[in-house]
Amino acid sequence: MFQTASGVTIPSPEKIQEQFQVYEEQCVRANISFEKLKPLITEFYRSLPEPLFFVLEIPLSISEERKFGSSGILHHEVCYLDGQTRDQMDSIFNSYGQILLEDGISQFAIASHFSHEEIFVQKYKLVDLYSPSPRRFIPLLQRYGLTETDQLFTVWDTFSREAPGECRRVSIEGVDVFAIAENLKEKGMYRAKIEED
Repeated sequence: MFQTASGVTIPSPEKIQEQFQVYEEQCVRANISFEKLKPLITEFYRSLPEPLFFVLEIPLSISEERKFGSSGILHHEVCYLDGQTRDQMDSIFNSYGQILLEDGISQFAIASHFSHEEIFVQKYKLVDLYSPSPRRFIPLLQRYGLTETDQLFTVWDTFSREAPGECRRVSIEGVDVFAIAENLKEKGMYRAKIEED
């Protein structure tokens, strides 16, 4: 059965198939079972030309959110760590990958400055692989047992007012995505923008 991260609850995981849909000249969107995410992501970014960059999206702190008033709309910061080698990305992913993959409140991406190709792990671990030629990643997805479909049924399609999804912050040995952000900011990661959720 389709597995989800510990920081994510979806109402009907049995309805999710390990499939992908191609959006020509844009991206491939994929349902990837949790146990396959780390090796697939690693294989993806190791196939990209250097330099690479890392993107981390995390919710604003309560004090920062208050500055936007009480409109009910929440915000997140988008942070970039540019100019990375594959080995540096390996180091980041080996150190923090398990938390990033388990966590439910953050999103992250790894991309190439050169080819402009990117893997983006969104809320509920829905994955987009961006490329001008997205079909080049089909063999990768097929190696992990995914099949192509013309109409991808995602976790978002399982939600209802009576049975919503849930995302939670995950901490492993006292480290969470906020600590990861602070650690990487010491290595040059910077806030690029603030966006509405």
